[in-house]
Amino acid sequence: MLNYTFKAKNGEGALVAGNMRADSRQSVINTLKQKGYFLLSVRPQNRLSDALGRQIGIRSRVSNNDKAIFTHQLATLLKAGMHLSMALKTLSKQTENKYLAYVIEQLQTDIEQSSSLSEAMAKHDRVFSKVYHAIVRAAEQSGSLVETLYILSTQLKAKSSVTRRIRAALVYPVFLLAVSILVVAVLTTFVIPKFIKLFVDTEQSLPLATKILVVLTNSVKDYWWLLVLGISILPCIVLTILKNARARYVLDGWLLRLPLIGSLNKKLQLAGFSRTLGSLLNGGVRIIAAIKITQGTTSNRAFAEEIANIEQQLLKGATLTKAMGRQNYFSELTVNMVAVGENTGMLPEMLFEVADMYDQQNQSSIDSMTKLLGPAMIVVLGLIIGFVVLAILLPIFETSTMVH
Repeated sequence: MLNYTFKAKNGEGALVAGNMRADSRQSVINTLKQKGYFLLSVRPQNRLSDALGRQIGIRSRVSNNDKAIFTHQLATLLKAGMHLSMALKTLSKQTENKYLAYVIEQLQTDIEQSSSLSEAMAKHDRVFSKVYHAIVRAAEQSGSLVETLYILSTQLKAKSSVTRRIRAALVYPVFLLAVSILVVAVLTTFVIPKFIKLFVDTEQSLPLATKILVVLTNSVKDYWWLLVLGISILPCIVLTILKNARARYVLDGWLLRLPLIGSLNKKLQLAGFSRTLGSLLNGGVRIIAAIKITQGTTSNRAFAEEIANIEQQLLKGATLTKAMGRQNYFSELTVNMVAVGENTGMLPEMLFEVADMYDQQNQSSIDSMTKLLGPAMIVVLGLIIGFVVLAILLPIFETSTMVH
């Protein structure tokens, strides 16, 4: 399919110009004639600009924060009474992310061709996930688009905040790890070999720590290529394991059971599940369909299987509370709050409460891990350097004692 630009006059004689994506020029002509337009010109859009748009899509990405800002601004413009097409046109000019601006322009084109917003978004699944346009579609059907867009922007902001905190938490430990590797590399390459040669020349009996250091240094010196090969192959091995469904399921289950990290991972999954399900239900999606969509957004295979189990239980007539209570990774607190929501008819609201509660706990856990990881890495770095220094100094002390 290609993009075509057209100029025409409507039934009132007003000039109309726009873009249309179609299989052929004749398809554009037929579509416009059916709408009662008098055609002035129809021609393919510049292929260079179209290719550039696709190239932008390959090289660019749209963050959750970018989508949150776009969603919130769109909701605000619609609430102010602006027509959807005009709101999209306004946002395409204001959006800093070039690829997102390009996508918004495509949305506007589709809207002007009588497409719904959700249908237009479904064509850009690299930007708008299945859950996103499913929620928008449900909101369009229930007439609550503005309110739903505000909820979506809040959800995206929460995801962006968690991602930012995790990245910030890892910066310092990763820096210390890099420093540790650099220090050890310098010591084993330039410093330690000179001391080893000195000890070997004196034919002195070496302490155990020094012997271990000698073996490690010689191994790195003689088999460095194996180390490089291992580091190069490791990502391929990891990717191969992750592509295997059974191995991925086992790994994801293990990640949910690990001390500290497992608890945080489980809370992140529960927060995402609760907010997504709450948004879908609030938008008018039926619970079975909402559970199925939510399962598709979960990256953890073990957690996704439990969501699939919940779907099966619901199909058999169980309540959401009972279905969740039979799973391993859904906390008792979550189940109890869902029970309150089902009994009071406020299930979406209670799911949002669960999501907010876990978001706060996750932020606190990430902050705590940040405070612990830094000192832990310093201790590890100190132990490594301390061992090296000890292994070098022990023979020197022994030699000094023998001389006296």
